Order: sequence, then C-alpha cells, then structure tokens
Amino acid sequence: MSYLVFARKYRPMFFDDVIGQNHVTQTLQNAIEQNRIANAYLFSGPRGVGKTTVARILAKALNCDQGTSIHPCNTCSSCVEINESRSLDVLEIDGASNRGIDEVRNLRESLRYSPNPGKYRIFIIDEVHMLTNEAFNALLKTLEEPPSHVLFIFATTEPHKVPTTILSRCQRFDFKRIPTKQIIAQLDELCRQETIEIDEESIRLIANKGDGSMRDAESILDQVIAYAGETVNADDTVNLLGIIQQDLFFKVTDLIKENDVHAGLELIQHIFSEGYDYNEFLIGLSEHFRNFLIVKATKKVDELEVSEEHAKRYLSERDDFEIEDLLRLLKISSDAENLLRRSTNARLHLEIALVKMIKLTTSVQLSDLLAQFEEIKKKSDSPNHPTLASSPTVSPQKTSADTETISKGSPNDSNQSMPRENIKIENKNSEKSEHVTDVEKDLPELTFQEVEGKWPQVVEKIKTEKIALGALLVAAWPFRFNGITIELAFETSNGFYRSSVESQIKDVEEIIRHIYGRDLRLKCISVQKQELDKVHKIPVRADRKTEFEKVIEEDSVARDIMDTFDAEFVK
Repeated sequence: MSYLVFARKYRPMFFDDVIGQNHVTQTLQNAIEQNRIANAYLFSGPRGVGKTTVARILAKALNCDQGTSIHPCNTCSSCVEINESRSLDVLEIDGASNRGIDEVRNLRESLRYSPNPGKYRIFIIDEVHMLTNEAFNALLKTLEEPPSHVLFIFATTEPHKVPTTILSRCQRFDFKRIPTKQIIAQLDELCRQETIEIDEESIRLIANKGDGSMRDAESILDQVIAYAGETVNADDTVNLLGIIQQDLFFKVTDLIKENDVHAGLELIQHIFSEGYDYNEFLIGLSEHFRNFLIVKATKKVDELEVSEEHAKRYLSERDDFEIEDLLRLLKISSDAENLLRRSTNARLHLEIALVKMIKLTTSVQLSDLLAQFEEIKKKSDSPNHPTLASSPTVSPQKTSADTETISKGSPNDSNQSMPRENIKIENKNSEKSEHVTDVEKDLPELTFQEVEGKWPQVVEKIKTEKIALGALLVAAWPFRFNGITIELAFETSNGFYRSSVESQIKDVEEIIRHIYGRDLRLKCISVQKQELDKVHKIPVRADRKTEFEKVIEEDSVARDIMDTFDAEFVK
C-alpha cells in the first residue's frame, strides 16, 4: 500500500519542524550541543502532540552517520532506518503489549550488545505507564546506572501512573496541547501543498475538533478530503463529522431571552431527529456560554475560537446576559453533563436542563431590589392607592406619641389598630417639624439610658415603614451618645448591614426625631462581637424563616414583592 496518511506523510523530521513544543526542542538541542545527554528521558503530554516524533528526532541527532548534531542529515542509512522504524540501534517498544517482567528482563539482556553502527542503543517505550509494578521495579537499577551507550526515552499520556522511583531517575519534559491557531496554520499549509481547495471555516472546524492534537487534526482532514474530494466546504465538514453548528447554540440563548419553553422542547426534538450526540451538544453549549462570559468580562473576541461572523454576534449580544446569569447557566449545563454520563434516560435530563435555563430568572442586584422595593412603597403611600382610598389617614394634628401608639397598637385593641401602610411620617419641612425644632432647647437633656430605652420603638417603627431596613437594624444597638449623635454599633463581620443602613441613614434619623421628639444624628460604627454582646439588649432572632413568614403574612407590600420577583426564603 503506497498511500501515506497525512499524519505520517507530514511527520516532522527535524527539531525545527516540531510545532508548539519549543520549550522541549530548544532544551534538547542545547543538551546535544553541550554534550549533556541524560541516560533517561520521560516525555509526557496529551495524545498527538509530538512525543514519539521528538524521540525519533533525538535518536537521529545522536546516531546520524555524519556525527552527533542538532541537524541530522536525514539521508544516511541510520537516519533512513530510524524514519522507517527498522533501525537495530533504535528500538520502539509498545508498553501496553510488552508490559510484563519477562519482557523487561529480555530488554535488560539486550543492553550488553554495543550499538552498530550508531553511537547509542536507544529504547523508546511508548505508553510506559502500562508496565506492571514488577516490570518497573526490574528497570530501576538499570535506569539509575545504565551502560554508557544506552539511552531510554519513555513516552506517556498519564505520567501520574508512573512510579515516583522511575520519575526520579528521568529528565521529564511536559508536552503542551498545540494552540488552535498553529494547527490552523499547519493545516492550511498542508492543503496548499496537496492542492486541496478548502474554506477557512472548514479548517477552523477541523482544528477545533482536533482539540490540541496535530495528529488528530491531520487524520480528520484526511477523512474529510476522502469524503468531499479536492474541494471541501463547511457543509461537507459538518455533515461528515456531525459537528453541531454554532447557530444552534445561539438559538438556545434566543429561547432563554424569549422565555419560550415550547420552542425549547421542539429544539430537543430537532437534536434527537438529527442524531446529534446529547453530550456533545451540552459540551458545545457550555463552550457557547463560556464565550459569552469572556466577551462580557473582557469586551474582546480575540480569545474566541469562532468565525468572524459569530464573533461579531457575541459582541453585539453580550449585554443580554449578566455575568451572574452566565455562571448559573454554566452550572446547569455542567450538572446535566454529569447526569447524562450516569443516566439511561439522557433525553429527559437534557430537556429538564434546557427548561431550567429558559425559565431561569434574571439575577437582580440587592441594591436594585431595594430600590424597586422603595418604588413599590412610594406607590402604596400615594393617595390614589386603592388601599389608602378606602382607609382613614393619620390626622396631621396627632402628636409623635399618638403616632407611636397607632403604629405599635396595644394587646387589648389590636383589632382596632390601623393598617401599617396607612401610617405616614411627617416631612421634616412640615409645621410640626418646625414646632419641635423651636421647643427643642426647652426639653430636658436626653440620657444614654433613655436612648437605649426607646431604641426598640425606633426599630419597630422602622419595620412598619421599611421592612428590609428594620431587619438590618435588629443586628445593631446604640453604643455611645454625646447628646447630639447616637453611635450605632454593628459587629465587624456585618459590614454589609452597616453600609446598607448608612445608605438610608436619613430615613432612620427621621424616625428617631419622631420617637425622641428632637433632631438627633446617627453614626454607624463597627465593634467586636464581644463588645456588642455586652450592650445589646434584644438578641437577634435565630429563626429567620419564621420571621420571614410572619412579615409576608402581615404586610401586603412584602407580599407584592414576593409575587413580583417570584422570590423565596433562602437560609
């Protein structure tokens, strides 16, 4: 059979021809020039990246008839025999089929023979991790003190399976996955030499399918040419390899934006009827979300391995998703991949995953949620609000004490207390506020004990007006008072609580004015837990869920928020 596949026909013959492994080839060339050849090497890395090829080039460089050189002649009998795998001085052994101790003993027996005509007897053992423990143990002493004319080169895709006693006796070189751009350049040059007409999209698809392996990419190209002939287009490549086109993944994100479950289930039916592999679909979908994540974070498409058309689409649609949404979508996709590997009903898990993605609600920042909450509260306080139109309002002539009584209510007349949303706080610019300011100087001096005594009233009052803010204040307590400013202490670990209260401090000061009957300032501070525990009079309730359910039951605004955002209690 005279035909040679591309992977063999275009196999590198010199160090300079090796692609993507400069850190290995440069080190080996320097070692040859400096006459620092080790007695054993271990080449590890993914499949098809050049481990055995570099081993052969090293063997030619050491045994070339023209003398040891980093540029073997590739024409002498020694170089030709090595290229054709028939050299008596260079033995290539398959570790998977020669893995026992008997084979290693035979190998050790052959070490006594001198090389002829080369300078070294070189043993290349591929997939060396397949050797048995007994075989490895038989090699130990030989590896440590081999004859001067013997050189071992081990190649493996799984170096973690090689015993450390072997690793410590070898110089290890880790081969890398070959970048897609370099594979594309190599395939393009190969097609040019073979006079094959192929479009850029086909080469990109083949290179991506190779997944960092030059040998795999060349084998796939060979297969595509056998299918399509000397003129190859993207449709031929997709049809042969069963590649899921990127447009299908964009269709998924369109369905997520449209919240269309029905079309999502039809898409699964399409995937089923076309015979696509479900796992391949999820892997491609995860890559699709990853591309969105990269573009969203960097606002660049340079790192994406996609066509120019799709790169522009990623760039134009990046603002349709938040980073938090993309992370959640990636989590759903990843979980579905794991389930598919273990399940006998793969389609069901794929359908569930896609419906979850489509029904996934958009992430909302807490600050945005609080702002929307305030907007709903303002609407509920409006005179045109349906609840308020049929309910009595607080008389502007009521004193602050009267307002407090109405808001809190008493155990004996709780049925007669007014709805919380009907209770309004007077504006600072009202006549009442001005009156309090005028008489403030005649009021007796306020003590710290009086501040502490009325602080629970402040918290309860705020809870009736701003539920979220009141919940934050429960974790704090007055720590100092200088007659004008109340220093409100939070635990150092509650920095979020403190900053949230500070952002609404004017609202708290307004409530303080009504409870204490004078204008006081509020300052939030952080203290250690043990210091706060000494002064905190009301412990924070541990049963947050019960408190949450009570608020939802009693407060119509909170229920509106629950319905609007489809929220739920999270511990």
